[in-house]
Amino acid sequence: MAKANIKTKDGTKILVEGTPEEISKVLSMYKTKETVKTPQREHKKYVEEKRGAKPTVTDTIREILAEGFFDKPKSLAEVKQGLEEQGSFIPITTLSAIVLGLVKNKELRRLRQDKKWAYVRR
Repeated sequence: MAKANIKTKDGTKILVEGTPEEISKVLSMYKTKETVKTPQREHKKYVEEKRGAKPTVTDTIREILAEGFFDKPKSLAEVKQGLEEQGSFIPITTLSAIVLGLVKNKELRRLRQDKKWAYVRR
C-alpha cells in the first residue's frame, strides 16, 4: 500500500493511502500551482512578474540560466560576455558579487578550474 502527503493552500495536511493508481487520481485533484513545486531547473522569467519594472542584473542572469547558459562551467568573463549579448553592460567587479549571491542562494554552483572560479547550474 502506497502513501502520499498533501498540504493544501490553507495549510491542511492530508494523508492518502491506497494503490498507486488511486493516489495518482487523488493527487491530480489537488494539483495546483500553489501546491506543486516546480523543479529547480525550471526557472521563470522573473522580469515578467514585476509588471513593467526595469529588470535587474540578477533577473537577466536568471533568464540566461533558464536558457541553458550555465549548463557548462563559465568564468566571470564568459558570464559578462553573455550578459553583454543580452544588452546588459556590467563591470566585472559588480558582477562577481551578484553571481556569488546566486551561489549562496543555491541557484548556481562554483567550481575551481585552473586556479579560477567557474560557475555552473546546480
